[in-house]
Amino acid sequence: MARVRDKIKSIDGSRETLKLSVRITDLWFIGILEKSEQAKMVIVDSDGDEIHVVCKQDQLKFWKVDLKENLTYVMHNCKVMKNDGQFRICDHEYKLSFTGVTVVRKSDMEHLPFRKFKFVDFSTVIASHFQTRLLVGKIGCFQIKGLEVLSCTLWENYCLQFLSYLNEVEDERPIIILLTHVRLKEGQGSYPPSVSNSLKVSKLMINELVLEIQEFRERLSDLGIKVRSVLMPIGQGNVFLSKVVPKNICQINAISEEIVCVTVAMITTIVMDNHSWCYPACSQCHKKTNIETVPFTCPCGKDNDQPVLRYRVEVMVNHKGEQTKFLLWDRECAELIGQLVDEVNRLKIADGDVDLNASPQALDRVLGCFLAFKVKVQSRFRNVVVLKYSDELDLINPCCKIESSMLDSTDPTKLEYQFVSVTVDHDPLLRIPLTPTKRLSSDELDDEPKNFEISPAQVSSNKLPRHYQVE
Repeated sequence: MARVRDKIKSIDGSRETLKLSVRITDLWFIGILEKSEQAKMVIVDSDGDEIHVVCKQDQLKFWKVDLKENLTYVMHNCKVMKNDGQFRICDHEYKLSFTGVTVVRKSDMEHLPFRKFKFVDFSTVIASHFQTRLLVGKIGCFQIKGLEVLSCTLWENYCLQFLSYLNEVEDERPIIILLTHVRLKEGQGSYPPSVSNSLKVSKLMINELVLEIQEFRERLSDLGIKVRSVLMPIGQGNVFLSKVVPKNICQINAISEEIVCVTVAMITTIVMDNHSWCYPACSQCHKKTNIETVPFTCPCGKDNDQPVLRYRVEVMVNHKGEQTKFLLWDRECAELIGQLVDEVNRLKIADGDVDLNASPQALDRVLGCFLAFKVKVQSRFRNVVVLKYSDELDLINPCCKIESSMLDSTDPTKLEYQFVSVTVDHDPLLRIPLTPTKRLSSDELDDEPKNFEISPAQVSSNKLPRHYQVE
């Protein structure tokens, strides 16, 4: 007498003599081909219940040719294990693994359901109401309800797939992506929760003819939300606006933690408190030196014939009646003034102002500059350090609109910009990690990139990435 077919929801670890009628809805391979390759899959039964299945190297050589995504099978005799790994593909308490006596037979069962996406609301992620070890489905450039914004990082081939779409596909429609088996990351400090693809598990669909994407597009149309593209050169806006939050001056004054943000303001005053406009420093590490005898050796190990003068200028900035103090270091001052500090000091001395603390006329060139600033608020030092600035309208205007729409407006149809930025998990301007990630071995799902680098040739482009303005 043949065994009665089991249901996935009845799998409780009490027996392994299972007989399942299933469809493979997801199938992927990890490891090195013909050396350590494994197959992992998600199967679904007639009730729509799912479970994660693993076929390791010793069994894969027998079954690889037969295993195909979306086909239906009858499976016998799988080892039942606790689904308690670092990351879980399915929410089932158990997972299955092929053994030496596993039997897999193709069988036409059209009644078995195909893959159904189980979406998680953006609001759920933003509120951190999720299990970090469970990979989930996700859709969107943005979510309709409230138009919440969520940061998404694409790794390795997923990043290249997205860049290829931007560079090669002529499509004026808004970019709607469907990303499966998403990794959810908890917020860290001032940085909100975010999502990223899993290295091998995720599938990325961009504006494809998928029912869920079409329905999402129709919902945009039904709500009367039109999206048009706003072009920005690659690199400039992406670096300036990536991994930061917009703040206005009033909000910056109220910050009590260390945070990196962007804002817009006009420089109105040079502040001369207890610090001079420049300082003597080591030529290598930029640290201030009080050594009066030369030559000298800096604590960093650099031998200096003479100290090098560097800018350190505090300024008052103002926007919409609110003001605060920013600290400009040597690079930013030299760019704004257009002269190195040694040249400015030499001309000052030639005009008769020999005291180093006497401020030069050249400093006034920064006054009246209306700029977009990327700043680091250091509340414990009671200062706001300028990391980068821009006088380009392509950055100033979006910063102004982001500030007014994302921070002040409660009307979701007023959201001005949605940014698609090519970023990594560190900010090259800060040289500190912003969203550190744990590296995993292939046995731990092979779910994080390992020493991955994208060559300049792969990320370079003559096209402009599309950013979206909601009208």
